[in-house]
Amino acid sequence: MEINTKKTKEMLIYFGKKIDKETVASVTLDNDQIDRVDTFKLLGVIFSSDLSWGPHVSYLLGKVSKRYYLIFQLARLGVAPLDIISIYCAIIRSILEYACAVWHSGLTTTQSNDIERVQRRCLRIIYPDLSYHDALSISGLDRLCVRRENIVRDTFKDIRQPKHVLHNLLPAKRNPKFNSRYSYPYSLPVARTQRYSNSFLAYCIRKRY
Repeated sequence: MEINTKKTKEMLIYFGKKIDKETVASVTLDNDQIDRVDTFKLLGVIFSSDLSWGPHVSYLLGKVSKRYYLIFQLARLGVAPLDIISIYCAIIRSILEYACAVWHSGLTTTQSNDIERVQRRCLRIIYPDLSYHDALSISGLDRLCVRRENIVRDTFKDIRQPKHVLHNLLPAKRNPKFNSRYSYPYSLPVARTQRYSNSFLAYCIRKRY
């Protein structure tokens, strides 16, 4: 296999303060230095060197900002609100929820609110005389944070199935004092950082999904 050094990127994943990234030597292949980046897009998800989701949220918000105009034009032309809702779900909400099981648990409150503000703005265009709560009720939509939480829970329940490809990643309960079919079968991983505590598996086990 030949590696195209011009298309290959290097990203250091480190979020401490004891090491200066500038002192870490860059990788070279065939005397060509690999470019070092702070963010990397993998399968539509933006990963950052400090394992935060700020760059990914900014990417999502920038992508959907170009689609507000379509919602505005449909409302202006008098298209039925429920039809506009269907289009919103297809071209905007689907983007905001893409792979959300990966990053939902790591969002800050501000980032979650920024994402929720997209739906709030669209519903304000469709139902200009209603509050956000009433617009959700009449449209049959849920808050985006609620939908993401449900997606995370359902994804984890799928992983709990023994035949799932990720099932072996689940940490079995250590030395249970008693056996019961109602006892939770997984032990909460020891987390030294808040970042790891908010990762997908630790988050779901703490929630006892």
